[in-house]
Amino acid sequence: MSQLTIRNVRIAGMAACVPSRVEENLSLPIFKDESEAKKVMASTGIERRRVVQLGTTASDLTVAAVHRILTDLSWEISEVDCLIYVCTSRDFIAPQTACILQNRLGLRNDCYVMDLPLGCSGWIYGISVIGSLMSHGSFKKGLLIAAETNSINRNSKDRTVKPLFGDAATVTAFEYDASFGKPFNFVFGVDGSGYQAVWTKYGGMRYPTTVEAVVEKEIEPGIVRKGTDMIVNGMDVFAFAIKTPPRSLKELIEAYHINVDEIDYLYLHQANKFIDEKIRKSVKIPAEKVPYCLEDFGNVTSASIPLTMVTRTAEALCNKKNHCLACGFGVGLAWACMEFNVDNIVVSELVEY
Repeated sequence: MSQLTIRNVRIAGMAACVPSRVEENLSLPIFKDESEAKKVMASTGIERRRVVQLGTTASDLTVAAVHRILTDLSWEISEVDCLIYVCTSRDFIAPQTACILQNRLGLRNDCYVMDLPLGCSGWIYGISVIGSLMSHGSFKKGLLIAAETNSINRNSKDRTVKPLFGDAATVTAFEYDASFGKPFNFVFGVDGSGYQAVWTKYGGMRYPTTVEAVVEKEIEPGIVRKGTDMIVNGMDVFAFAIKTPPRSLKELIEAYHINVDEIDYLYLHQANKFIDEKIRKSVKIPAEKVPYCLEDFGNVTSASIPLTMVTRTAEALCNKKNHCLACGFGVGLAWACMEFNVDNIVVSELVEY
């Protein structure tokens, strides 16, 4: 079991930005009729999603979210010492999008910036990276971005992915604070043998993009894809998700002697409500302590946990101390669980782009 503890760092604030365009699953043309759409909605818990307009990228949403949290925290952009950008739908293969954001946001030239192309577990992995960097005190203020424009590489004619994924960008602001007595505790895991459970075959160096790879093909009725589109093998993901994340959460609870009765919130990656409820019940957390936002935003991969925090628990996070758990799991196949505390932070109102 891979464990990590980080001290001397606290969350100062959070913000999120979503596209203004709403897609209702009930009216998607990929379904034969409303009854089929309702079955999918009932099994996933996802009713609608936010989807970017053509030409909008995750970095565009990111800029809007960063501007909002800096204003609400009264931070100057020159104070930011590091920025970590968690995203798989980056602007380009090269350079890393974090470099582009340095210029767009006006960060200092000596600011530490880096891309982390992680998926559903990315926010927690990102905290382990930015927290480790900041825990020594050289960096005083940092921004962790978790953003994704899933709609760009999920085919709109593929009923296995179209009703599930949405677009969003989130920013979590961190401060070095040696007096903050509550650590971040983590456990991590990965099983790369399952990498084809969620993957895009063409577009990387193993299988470069070809003319044939960008031609749409009907795999079966209701499933049309290009080789450059994301594929989700639902049964493989389901088998992984109902077994590994709850086991990892139990490892976290045991390793750090956590009293689950004292937990205020368990934040789960917003992939599928049926799966998440299996996880919740496995670790015996009451339903009222596990918030969901997937009904309105779908699966926004690395942004799903912070988006849930911003849209569903902002009042509690702003006004009191909260002892929390989080679990992210998916593409990789990778997973990460975390214990953390949030103490009267700033949570910005949701930004629409």
